[in-house]
Amino acid sequence: MLKRFFRFVSFFIVFVLVIGCSQKTGHTLFISPEGSDSNAGTEREPLVSLSRARELVRQLKSKNPGQDITVYLRGGVYHVGKTIVFTPEDSGEPGQRIIYAAYPGETPVLSAGVVVRDWKKPEQFPEEMPEKAKKSVWVADVSFVRKTREKQDPSPTVAIQMKRWLPFFTLYRGNERLTRARGPEFSMVRDSKVDVSDYKTLNFRMGAMKNRKDLYNAELHLIPGHIWIGNILPLQAVDETTGIAHTVVPSTYPMYWNRKMAYKDVAHVENEAALLDEPGEWYLDKKSYLLYYWPPEGKPGKDIEVPVLTEIIRIEGQIDYNEETDVPVKNLVFKGLTFTHADRFPWHGQTGWGLQHDWERFDSPSSMMRFRGAENCVVHNCHFTNAGSSGLRFDLYARHNKITGNRFDHLGGVAILMAGYGPGTKDVNKDNEISNNLIHNIGELYWGSPALFVWQSGHNRIAHNHLFNLPYTAICVTGRIVWSPVKDEECSHTIRWNEVKLPEYAWSYDGRENNWYQREPYLHSRNNIIYRNDIHNVTQITGDGNAIYVSGAGRGNIVQENYCHDVYGPRMHTFIRCDDDQNLTTITGNVMYKYYNGRGEGITSKGKNDIIGNLIVDLKNSEVDRHRGYIVFPEASIDSSVIKHNVLFSLKKGQFVYGQGNEKKRVYPVCLREALVDSNIYYSPADPDFGTVHLKKERPFGVDMHSIVEDPLFTDIDRENFSFRPGSPALKLGIAQPVPKDSVGLEPLYRQKYE
Repeated sequence: MLKRFFRFVSFFIVFVLVIGCSQKTGHTLFISPEGSDSNAGTEREPLVSLSRARELVRQLKSKNPGQDITVYLRGGVYHVGKTIVFTPEDSGEPGQRIIYAAYPGETPVLSAGVVVRDWKKPEQFPEEMPEKAKKSVWVADVSFVRKTREKQDPSPTVAIQMKRWLPFFTLYRGNERLTRARGPEFSMVRDSKVDVSDYKTLNFRMGAMKNRKDLYNAELHLIPGHIWIGNILPLQAVDETTGIAHTVVPSTYPMYWNRKMAYKDVAHVENEAALLDEPGEWYLDKKSYLLYYWPPEGKPGKDIEVPVLTEIIRIEGQIDYNEETDVPVKNLVFKGLTFTHADRFPWHGQTGWGLQHDWERFDSPSSMMRFRGAENCVVHNCHFTNAGSSGLRFDLYARHNKITGNRFDHLGGVAILMAGYGPGTKDVNKDNEISNNLIHNIGELYWGSPALFVWQSGHNRIAHNHLFNLPYTAICVTGRIVWSPVKDEECSHTIRWNEVKLPEYAWSYDGRENNWYQREPYLHSRNNIIYRNDIHNVTQITGDGNAIYVSGAGRGNIVQENYCHDVYGPRMHTFIRCDDDQNLTTITGNVMYKYYNGRGEGITSKGKNDIIGNLIVDLKNSEVDRHRGYIVFPEASIDSSVIKHNVLFSLKKGQFVYGQGNEKKRVYPVCLREALVDSNIYYSPADPDFGTVHLKKERPFGVDMHSIVEDPLFTDIDRENFSFRPGSPALKLGIAQPVPKDSVGLEPLYRQKYE
């Protein structure tokens, strides 16, 4: 009964909003999958395409300036064969909104897929296809995909792009992305005799890879020598006798076995005929454009779709990349639309255009919806699902936009990307809101994809989102750059050298001499607030990750009152990390609970950052892995940092309160005595030494003079109620009550809708 009541209330609210909007809106158009672009666009005679509706909106604007215009999309699937582009001509005037919205109670779906119809039983088969597959596979000629792509106008960018005629990389059946033919996972070998410095060479375990005749079709999926990124690389050669393979393009890092990844095999090959050995798999011969598919039902259905686009909608302002002034598209609203069946956008490492560690690409058409120059635009209540790349991105100029109440799931890459201009004086990607979005099961192809990625973008409010089931990190705010004017290093080609005034010694950083303060004016990811997000089940594939990550960004970022919990990552993980080249960040009022397995840490800080009023509870690390502490300072000076009013609560014997200094290099003699450390609580019912050893060592030097080792008296840990009971010593120390669990994550209206 209660659920019915809430549903009725939700429907009533939507009804009122729609009626209110209709009363205010001066003009209304309609489109429908059953419509025609020769129609007038009325409810009885709807149009069939967004492109035609856009043209009519332009006419209505000129005749009726200042009035809102709404285009309603009726339910059903709209197959989009060419990217729909909105320009400044499509902007709403000041005080006017141009709204593209789902018809009330209906679900319009914008699909980049084309249905494959002409399936046949093959008369001939690829030479190395398994016999069991030959009995069940069907084949279709899909050369129309190449012809469609060749007719596409190139997407605007300043970055080097892959060729447009590349074959497609994903295939869909209804609401599912199908599995491409793939081999078993295997490990790489680290052999000092094999030179992997070109980033195109790997030494594989003998027998794991084959030199097959259709190697030109194959791609290698792997986590390379560093464990926070995944690459997908076309194969060029495989030598079975030496165990050495070569890729066509370079990876992000050298491809070798990393001891930190010893817990699992991290590579596999896809799209060879010999690997099509299971129902539901498919294989594409990119020379003949013949698609082979093994349908589990025995015969392909009518819902198999091939993607012909990566971008479905692009909002394209007038970008003047080399000058100060851009002309954005303004006042567009997109509500209630579903985007799906777009292809994977291919990229690789060592191009100089990758965003930190090649987690995404600079100024590239890698998402289903792309804003490139936008102001006062809204994306609300939309669904981005089942696609090969990213969901939504705002490139270069993006100001005062709102991304609210959307759902992102089953994507190959990032959910939301905010990517401004590279380091320089042009700072125009800022003042946006990203709130109440449900984000899960993304990065399914590009494993190093952060769910919500903010690069060179500042003054944004990132609040009340729910993020879970992620291969790497949930929220990243970064600006890490390899400052090289000549090499293809990470982000190096994004630097606006004509605007940067720095001595060469300030280009680099290390633990001894931090030049961040000189670079900081050009690092635009500053003054973001990451507030009350619910984050759990992250770092499920990569060997290193975080719930929230800030690195190489500007000053003033605030990580406040988030709930990070239930992480079972396989290796190295931190709930909240200020990584390399980061200072003047505030981490306050967050609750961190349950990191199990691996090398879990609560907070890691590699710089002068404040850690105030946080709860870190129950880090149960693997017995075979290192444990550095609940709060860790691996390197760089923490001088003048404030570490106060935190509660560190351990349920395992032998754990440390703090970790100081790089365990291998001891790059910088990190010292708590440089910082203001006081009024904290350390407690472990499993270990009376937790906290006491630390206090005995540090108090003679003025550290933690008012801190205590006492039970903070949580109300009920098992029910995740971390409020302090009356009489708690935390309250006496002035530690504020933690934010209640129900106040974190999606706000009630959105929680009711999605959960």
